[in-house]
Amino acid sequence: MTHKIFKLANIDRSITYTLTSRGWLIVAGFINVILVAHFMSAIQQGFYYTFSSILALQIFFELGLTYVILQFTSHEKVSLQWTSERTIEGNAIAKARLGSLIRMATKWYGIASILLFLCLMPAGHIFFGRSPDATAAGNWQIPWLLLVLSTSGTLFLSPIFAMLEGCGLIAEVARYRTIQDILAYILYWIALWSGLGLLAVPILQIVRLTASLLWLSINYHKFVLTVFQFKIPHVELNWWREVWPMHWKIALSWISGYFIFYFFNPVLFAYFGAAEAGKMGMSLALTNALLTVSTTWVNTKIPIFGQLIALKKYSELDHLFFRSVIQASSISVLGSIFLLTGLVILQYFHLPLGSRLLNPLPFSFLLGIAILNVIISSEAVYLRAHKEEPFLLNSIVGAIMIALATYYVGRAYGALGMASATLVLTAIIGLCWGTWIFINKRKSWHGA
Repeated sequence: MTHKIFKLANIDRSITYTLTSRGWLIVAGFINVILVAHFMSAIQQGFYYTFSSILALQIFFELGLTYVILQFTSHEKVSLQWTSERTIEGNAIAKARLGSLIRMATKWYGIASILLFLCLMPAGHIFFGRSPDATAAGNWQIPWLLLVLSTSGTLFLSPIFAMLEGCGLIAEVARYRTIQDILAYILYWIALWSGLGLLAVPILQIVRLTASLLWLSINYHKFVLTVFQFKIPHVELNWWREVWPMHWKIALSWISGYFIFYFFNPVLFAYFGAAEAGKMGMSLALTNALLTVSTTWVNTKIPIFGQLIALKKYSELDHLFFRSVIQASSISVLGSIFLLTGLVILQYFHLPLGSRLLNPLPFSFLLGIAILNVIISSEAVYLRAHKEEPFLLNSIVGAIMIALATYYVGRAYGALGMASATLVLTAIIGLCWGTWIFINKRKSWHGA
């Protein structure tokens, strides 16, 4: 019976482990919301969530290359197989191309992680130090230093995980991340419970970085070394001819994503104070968690999409994709109903947690944005699996319009203005325009 239900819901091994990982993050997220509200002041909550928004500026340094690595790896994996020693063998040309890809990625991320630290460290001190709430937040300088340092280290390791996922190890990576995050959150909550306040925040990222180093060195050091060292004269992945035509478009789309997903908090922090930014940050943590879980049904299929495209099995591709999108959308709608009902109950009975979240109207707008983004991101995944980025202009225009609306409307009307304006723009630019691009590109590329 259970097997039939899993089959009906299109839940395979990758989805099972990824859902377990993200399911834990949802549970941990709810627990974290309660503990942050209980053990941090409203001002510290604002600093906590705005930390995350500023750290998201790593997008400007990473520039979406992990996504490109995953796509190119999945296409090469068609000719390669895993061995019992956790190395990869098969077509020598495909392996040599993977080797050149990981060497390029290591150089890129080595430079990017250093620049990230050198730029965000002083920028954060200036931004947070100018806040009139800085004194009331307590010691935020040391947490910020440790957060930037550990985030830079995690960024350096990210291309290796992208390559492992591109080689079909989505389930294994998801299982590891579940264990890693359980340990990280438990240690973080103990620190939070002990009254460390913002000093507890970096523990999450420090544990994740340490665990990643250990897991990779124990399990996949041979894979990394053998692929990194494997070369065939005159055989390599040509960066400028093959990778760059897709990467620069993905990079601009990723940068656009910052203004679409992370710009709310800094604006509210600057113009309405840390407490109001904290309400937005906690509300976004819930709606973004819903978005993350919902898109699992599509994102876990990225390597499979790439392999089906490489083999030109378009009918299988479409069947798998559309089925996954319907399931992802259904989860997002049901989850939105649950979250909105919970918020209404919290605020109706004047429970303390309800005062740390946005009011139901702006919160419902955030949920609407999340539902629309499930469809938009799924369409983007499908098209990008072809090693193309046709959503470039759409992303840039959307980012500019949403950034302007967030700044001008948000500065005047706060969270309600930001959320309502973004919902309208997401529907028009993201969904309508994006779906038009999706339909036309799919017909053009598949000859359908």
